[in-house]
Amino acid sequence: MTDYGISDRPIGQSFRDRTLDGVDLSGKDLRGADFTGASLRSARLVHARFGVAPRVGLVVLGTAMLATVIAGVTIGWAVDEIRAQIYGDQWDEAVTGGSLILVLLAFVVLMVWRGFDTAIRVTVGFYLFVLAGNVIANFVWDDVDWERALRGTFLLMVLFVSILSGILSRLIGGVFGSWSIALVAVLGGLATGRAHGGAAGIVVALSLVLISKRAVRGDQRDRTLRRLAHRLMARWGTRFVDADLSGADFSGTDASLCGVKGATLDGVTWDPEKPLPLDLPDDELPPGR
Repeated sequence: MTDYGISDRPIGQSFRDRTLDGVDLSGKDLRGADFTGASLRSARLVHARFGVAPRVGLVVLGTAMLATVIAGVTIGWAVDEIRAQIYGDQWDEAVTGGSLILVLLAFVVLMVWRGFDTAIRVTVGFYLFVLAGNVIANFVWDDVDWERALRGTFLLMVLFVSILSGILSRLIGGVFGSWSIALVAVLGGLATGRAHGGAAGIVVALSLVLISKRAVRGDQRDRTLRRLAHRLMARWGTRFVDADLSGADFSGTDASLCGVKGATLDGVTWDPEKPLPLDLPDDELPPGR
């Protein structure tokens, strides 16, 4: 084995199309490194560190924090308004508020039970049904309150944004550690709570942690989020696109933080206790994974 003179921290460096057969990259910091088209036959990548480069990670983490705070505050205000509608004097407002609560509950339950993809499809369909009912009711008994309908739509959108923010923060785990997802989740929960969202703050925080971890781990219930995670990592993470990784050893390495699209993977050793690359072809999946 040889290291080809590669430093211990080749962060963000390009090794495109280089011949690095038998290279020993064990324990090296390869965040943001580009091995596109390189030959790494029988390479040792044991306990190597993958992920996005720190400077990119700071931008993504900051964006995730801002997005989840905005989402948390918006959800908090919306929940507070829904609470006022339910306990108000107007029956139509109580019906609208109760309908939104049902939509949100359906989304959260389905997301945890059946996954993000199913939750999106069913909740959007249910919401459109509820929205049509409210519009018809307003046509019959009163003027149509489009502003109220738009507020409900916006509420669902920011809830989706908060979950996507959790995915971004999980990807940053390859840069700052797993505490990044906890930070984003807590910020979302606190923002919701400070905006008088009450229990919705707990829902936001738990949803961020549970769904984002499950999606990046490769759970098929969250394929849409998994594809999003792959696109982000393929663009800014450690890249082995079209590389020859025949016989390479990834033991002890979190391979979900790298991209291997189009790579030759004959005889690759993956760690059975670590996540696999998000773009790993199905015919390359180890038995039981």
